[in-house]
Amino acid sequence: MALPTGPLPVPEKLPSVDTMLNRTPDAKRTVAFEICGEKAGTSLAIPQNRLPSCGWYSAKYDDKFWGGLPFKNLLLMRDDDDKGVPSEPFDPNMPRVAFEKEGLFTPEQPLFNNMIAGNYEEWTVVNRSFSDHPFHIHQNPFLLTHINGKALPTPEWHDTIIVPGSIPPTSLNPQPQPNINTNPHSSITFRTYFEPNTAGCFVMHCHIFSHEDVSMMQRLDLLPGPNQPSLCMPEGMSH
Repeated sequence: MALPTGPLPVPEKLPSVDTMLNRTPDAKRTVAFEICGEKAGTSLAIPQNRLPSCGWYSAKYDDKFWGGLPFKNLLLMRDDDDKGVPSEPFDPNMPRVAFEKEGLFTPEQPLFNNMIAGNYEEWTVVNRSFSDHPFHIHQNPFLLTHINGKALPTPEWHDTIIVPGSIPPTSLNPQPQPNINTNPHSSITFRTYFEPNTAGCFVMHCHIFSHEDVSMMQRLDLLPGPNQPSLCMPEGMSH
């Protein structure tokens, strides 16, 4: 079977590319891939290279997820519009604290509580870790419009796309950490339309299974309408 040579067609039941690009988004969101840790031999061994979220999330999850043992790497996929607050007194190892949302997958709790069927949204997915992460979302394909803030000549439909890793901010001696990417913080930006028939709960995650399996994933609830309850509740839970 011959493979298509041009852009992929609009997925079934989704709006045209023109509509996707010209419709004012009902919401804009930023999601971040982050790897937090203190691994020797990488730039994370240097405290000033660790992400602002790392100290707080590592303290939050150490006992819960790692049996009380020190972790080497904590893989997060979190709402980057949740900025936390500066530590007081200021702690350089924990510069920001009191984030409101989970950074790791929790089946009982969606990352957002206001995703509405029939809405159009624009998302930017930032990668602050130093390895690539394939972003994958279930149910609703997305129209990729930008990579690293640069507009694509022709937007493309995807349900999975690599978000390139970032440049380590400080090289290590005697050898810098290998990295072929050229952006301090890499990103993708896309438009998506929430097809009403997909109302319910589903997930987005890194498509590297060893990352997904240690909680680099989030539950998403697509509500059937404004202020309406989710159609999906985990087994054994009730309102």
